[in-house]
Amino acid sequence: MFFTIDERLFSLFPALQVGVVVCEIDNIRYGEDGLEDVVDDLTVHFSFERPQDHPNIKAWREAYKKMGMSLTKYPSSLESLLRRALKGGPFPRFNPIVDLCNAMSLKYLVPIGGHAINGIDGDIRLTFADGTETFVPMDMGEQETVQKGEVIYRDDREALTRRWIWKQSNKDTIESETTRAALTVHVMDGLPLWLCEQVVKDLVESILVNEYGRIIHRDILTVTKQQTEFTA
Repeated sequence: MFFTIDERLFSLFPALQVGVVVCEIDNIRYGEDGLEDVVDDLTVHFSFERPQDHPNIKAWREAYKKMGMSLTKYPSSLESLLRRALKGGPFPRFNPIVDLCNAMSLKYLVPIGGHAINGIDGDIRLTFADGTETFVPMDMGEQETVQKGEVIYRDDREALTRRWIWKQSNKDTIESETTRAALTVHVMDGLPLWLCEQVVKDLVESILVNEYGRIIHRDILTVTKQQTEFTA
């Protein structure tokens, strides 16, 4: 299986980095993901007046603006996750791998996505939609047709996300029964160059220490390396 990023994205965001961690998992085995501690720390120590004032959130808001996407209608998943954490109260849990990704995303304030490989047809691409792709949202809403030019994740048949990291499809949602997953770490143009490698390293170590499964593949895609291959 190939994971590919459209070179046109690097024309817009030359320093974009996308970490890819592919793992075989036992997704009913819980460990110490630190989610509650991260959320508690944010609610006490977040030093910005508004979530959008943080540099990591600003970077994605600027990227969305550059792509002509409404910041009000389509907030990034990272911004939504941070807003939920700052509200306080019990943070929702889903399953071990999703909860770990949420914990890491909030710890480093970078978007971390997850795709259940079991449901994917062919390869995974981060690209611009041609306007023919269909999409069924994770909340099992009605099938949608993706707008031409929209940044999406897709496989060989349909869209896996809409508006990059805004909404995920039902097709590749990581569930308790998922046995193989591709996790994606997104570090936007303008953020520290060391950040992606650090998040990938921490994510891999947490999967292994918690005995969630084994790592099949890890890589970081950049303007000089736009494709990686792994065994599905």
